[in-house]
Amino acid sequence: MLKKALVRITVIAALLCLSGTGWTADTIKIGLPVAVTGPYAGEGIGTIRGIEMAVNEINAAGGLLGKQIEMIKYDTQDFAPERVMAAADDLVGKKKVHALHCGWAGWGQDVKAYGKYNVPTFVVNTSGSCIEVYKSNPKQYSNWFQMTGSERPFGIETAYLMAKLPHNYSSNKVCIISTDDSWGMEIAGGIVDGAKGAGWEIAMKEVVPYGTREWGPILTKIRSIKPAWIHVEIVSTPDLVTFYNQFMENPTNSLINFGYGLTLADFLPNMEGKGDGLLGETLVIPNPPPTKEAGDWIERFKKTYTDSPAAITLSVYTGVYMWAEAVKSVGKVDDYDAINKYLASNKFKTIEDRVVWFNEDHSIPTEIWPANHIQIQNGKLETIYLSGKDKKNPLPYADKTFEKPVWFK
Repeated sequence: MLKKALVRITVIAALLCLSGTGWTADTIKIGLPVAVTGPYAGEGIGTIRGIEMAVNEINAAGGLLGKQIEMIKYDTQDFAPERVMAAADDLVGKKKVHALHCGWAGWGQDVKAYGKYNVPTFVVNTSGSCIEVYKSNPKQYSNWFQMTGSERPFGIETAYLMAKLPHNYSSNKVCIISTDDSWGMEIAGGIVDGAKGAGWEIAMKEVVPYGTREWGPILTKIRSIKPAWIHVEIVSTPDLVTFYNQFMENPTNSLINFGYGLTLADFLPNMEGKGDGLLGETLVIPNPPPTKEAGDWIERFKKTYTDSPAAITLSVYTGVYMWAEAVKSVGKVDDYDAINKYLASNKFKTIEDRVVWFNEDHSIPTEIWPANHIQIQNGKLETIYLSGKDKKNPLPYADKTFEKPVWFK
C-alpha cells in the first residue's frame, strides 16, 4: 500500500510540475524570449501579437505535423547578457522548446546565448553587431536567423530621404538625438554617414539614456539652432511622446523624424490623435497595402487587437511561417540541423507577395525586404517612400505625398 501511495504521489507531483511549466505532451513548444517589462516593453507588445497571430492561424488550420503549437514566454526585460542567457537556458535547456521566436533580442549576446543550442532562433534585431558575432563562427551559430539587415543603412537612407522630400528647408542643419544602445548609436552613425553625401550639416548630436522625460536643455539648444530637421531615435513611446509635447510648447519650423519609434505598438494610441506630420521609417506593410492578402491580414489583426500592426509584427509573423514551412518539409520538429539548413537555403513568400531569403550572414537586408518611409497623416501611418536598390534614391509610393507638419507656421 505504501509503495502504491508513493507512486501515486510521484505521478501527481510530476503532473503538477508539468502543468506549472505550461508543457503538454501533445504540443509543439516554441519559446518567446520577449521584453514584456522594462524600456522595450512597447516593442514586446507588437512582437507577441505577431507571433500569436501566426500560431493561432496555424493551430486553427490543424496545427503543425498534426499537433498544436504552444507558446511559452520569458520576459527578457532590458536584454542584459545574463538575462538573455537565463532565457535560453530556461526555454531550451529546461522546457525543451523546439524553436525560439524572439523579436528584438539584443546586440550579439543573444546570438551567443541561443547559439549554445541548436534550435532555430528568429530575431528582428537589425543589428550589425549580431551579424559580426554570427560571422565569427557560422557553424556554431547556424541556428540564428535575423529577419532584417543591420541598422546603419537605415540611417544612411534616412539622410537621403529627408533631402529628397518636396519641402523648402530654411537651412541644411540637422539635430540628432539617440539612445546610448547599439541601435540608437548605429542609426545616428548612419545619418552622419549619409549626411556627408546628402548635403546636410550635423549641428547637434546628443546621446540620452532610456527613460528621458525632461527635454528642456536639449530643446533649448534646438531652438537656438533652428534646424531643418530633427531626428530622434529612441525605441520608447513615453520618451518620444514627452519630447513631442515639450517641443510643441514652442516649436521651430523643423521636420521631426522619429525613426523606428513611430511604429511602436503603443505609439499612436499614446499620441491621442496628435502628431500629424511626424516622419519615421521601418519594415511595415505599406499603406495602402500592396496586395489583397496583406490588406486582409491588417483587417484581421485590427479585429483581434483593435490597434494596427507594429513594425516588428510582420517580421515575427513571417518568421513563424518560415519555421513552420521548414518543419513540414523536414517532417520532424526536432531535426534541427535539417530545419536550419532548409531555412538557410530556401526562399519564402510574404503576405506582401515579396520573395525573401537569408543571405550569407543569415539576415534579410533591405535590398531584399525594403524599408518604408512613413508619415503620420490624419492620425494614420502613410507610406510615402520605399527603399530603392540604391540607398541614395528612395522611391515614391502609391502616389502618396509628403504633407507639411501641423506645427509649421
